[in-house]
Amino acid sequence: MTRDDTVKQDLIRAYNMLPAEGVVLCAVSGGADSMCLLVWLSELSGKYGYTVAAAHYNHMLRPSAERDEAFVRAYCEEHGIRFYAGRGDVAAAAAEHGWSVEEAGRNLRYAFLEKTAEEIHAMRVATAHNRGDNAETLLMNLIRGTGLTGLTGIAPVRGIFIRPLLESSRAEIEAYLEQHHVSYVEDETNGELLYTRNRIRHELMPALRALNPRVEETLSQTAGLLRQEDDYLRKVAERTCAQVRCSSGCAALPRAVLTDLPSALQGRVVRRMLELLGAPKKDIAARHIRAVLELVRVSGPTAQLSLPHGIVAKNVYDEFQLTRTVRGTWQRTLLPPVGEAVVGPWRVECRVMRAAVQPRENRLVLDNAAIDAPVAVDRWHQGGRMTLPGRQGSRGLKRLFVDAGVSVSQREETPVIYVGSSTAAVLGIGVDCRYDGQQAEWKYLLDFYKR
Repeated sequence: MTRDDTVKQDLIRAYNMLPAEGVVLCAVSGGADSMCLLVWLSELSGKYGYTVAAAHYNHMLRPSAERDEAFVRAYCEEHGIRFYAGRGDVAAAAAEHGWSVEEAGRNLRYAFLEKTAEEIHAMRVATAHNRGDNAETLLMNLIRGTGLTGLTGIAPVRGIFIRPLLESSRAEIEAYLEQHHVSYVEDETNGELLYTRNRIRHELMPALRALNPRVEETLSQTAGLLRQEDDYLRKVAERTCAQVRCSSGCAALPRAVLTDLPSALQGRVVRRMLELLGAPKKDIAARHIRAVLELVRVSGPTAQLSLPHGIVAKNVYDEFQLTRTVRGTWQRTLLPPVGEAVVGPWRVECRVMRAAVQPRENRLVLDNAAIDAPVAVDRWHQGGRMTLPGRQGSRGLKRLFVDAGVSVSQREETPVIYVGSSTAAVLGIGVDCRYDGQQAEWKYLLDFYKR
């Protein structure tokens, strides 16, 4: 076994990347990295028990795009690998939404991968990001300006997405391809300096290697260390958010609680409160967070400012509030450990119990010891996933609703329980195995009653 094989297998074990059964969908452009990943995953499938499928997205940006799709299709047909293709006008999408071409390509590609994974019930989606990509991402974010989270690079696992090659170098990938006699295609735009990443790859990285020949490895290790610290700060901020009072269209916290926090946590708490109101992360910039903190620290007792998506930040004497115009009858609501909450058409009774509980309709039982973040109830959102007890791998909420015969109109009235940002349970569907409380000593009991 080569050093690279050991590194890759250590990574997949550390993050439990590969399932014991089901399908792993591999994103394959036809380039060296993705062909290495496809062949390597196929090689390991016998050991782990999963099967491999390939997905190729045609960005329609280059004359050679059709050649790349045909190359991947032919390889998969020859080796008996299920193949799925998608395509989209990336340039048109960029112009329509005001995205860069790189951003448009990524958005459309990931939407295709997520849709395909949903349709074929894939348990993982593997992408071929390597150590060099990770180093470049860190540098690109640093140059543009970022906080700690932006310096953590590419996450080894994000939801169902896995990156098994993240600690492998390009030299190791090419050596693997040569050893296994695997051909690949070259993207002629990789050498163009129009794109920021290409300039970092072809101009900045060579200069850094002259100072440190192992700079990619060094940056990748730095990203890993910062990821650990970022995860810790996120968890501490989540604990503070347990004090947030949520009601219809409002998230509130005593101003003193926020201002007494270390500066490193204040912005994180504000971001989390904005998430509780449904504000998309991408639309909340650092300048918005700075303005909110300035409001809380030094502005008057009734000062306020407007934020994206109709959210207003304001001081109400000793309390800081974020309010949003409520659309319809639903608003994400934090649940108390003990007590009642009203959300949409439901009244929720919350209890913590040690005794055995009887199952009944409209009851959810969570493991109280597994709850490590604020618990909220909301409607379902695209992208949410759960792993139900006794089943292998996670499933999208849409798929779970379809399998359970829940109509589209019924889904809109079905409460979903979130622990922090994780989907923990869906009424009438079940509880994610991570939070399943049927055998737990202390149970967090949620009884729902129609209003």
